[in-house]
Amino acid sequence: MKRKYQELLAVLIILFLYLGIFINPSLIIESGITSINIFKTKLFPSIFPFFVLASLSLELGIASKISNKLNPIFKRLFHVEGNSSFIILVSIISGFPSGSKYITESLKDKTINKDTANYLLTFTHFANPLFILGTCGLVLNSISLAYKILIIQIISNIILGIILRPKEIITSKSKNNYQSKSFLEALPKAINSAIKVLLFMLGSITFFMFFSKLLTSSLSLSPFFKTIITGILDMTSGISLVNSINTTTYIKGLLVLTFITFGSFSVHLQVLNNIKEEDLDYKYFFLGRIIETAVALLIYIIF
Repeated sequence: MKRKYQELLAVLIILFLYLGIFINPSLIIESGITSINIFKTKLFPSIFPFFVLASLSLELGIASKISNKLNPIFKRLFHVEGNSSFIILVSIISGFPSGSKYITESLKDKTINKDTANYLLTFTHFANPLFILGTCGLVLNSISLAYKILIIQIISNIILGIILRPKEIITSKSKNNYQSKSFLEALPKAINSAIKVLLFMLGSITFFMFFSKLLTSSLSLSPFFKTIITGILDMTSGISLVNSINTTTYIKGLLVLTFITFGSFSVHLQVLNNIKEEDLDYKYFFLGRIIETAVALLIYIIF
């Protein structure tokens, strides 16, 4: 019965999108152009270098060496071993969906096990620092508020990781036999891997941007509710609309933080695409976003 409702909903959404394309074809073109501009000016420059460097670190065995150095700290905090320390660190630096990407790659290379992978999905959802300080700082017209959002997002994920950590330290039952590659072998693979993820990111942003524009243009909504719906569907588009709301900077910051911590359907789809190969459980990621949003908003309101 549940599957039938899901299929019915999917059919209705597809029919709605087809209808939108025929009635307002310029909207899909506008969405495509806007999403490509956002991608090439904001997302690609700030994410691509980090993705390549992180993949190189995994392929060359650097990640394992970094993890060995950091493991005493992260083992005590989160009760995890293996490449977990590197995954957490690179998630903070690179931004989502890098967490799910490197969790999957590490699981594939047997440097972490499935229990660790599912647990890491709950709290490795960090926005790219350059995106927050650059794009969000510009939207909010306040670099200090952008720093506040960045710090709150990091702290809320760390708190979440500690709250949900396993009672005992998770150790891998299988010995890690992963062999590091040469630089000339690793570089093409790292670039291809980064491009693959980024192209899917562009596609998901374009799809949800078109869907949100079509949905909001079909309804008579105030700028506030238009921004909320857009932000739930696509985080980047929602954040760009925050300035259209006639409200205080404090409330705008609250909205930006909400969009970032929840991630939007667009980001959730990117994560689902990354974890499907290793059959990881999406519910861990979804649960993490709900709790993280609540913790982050509480910290924002208190401080």
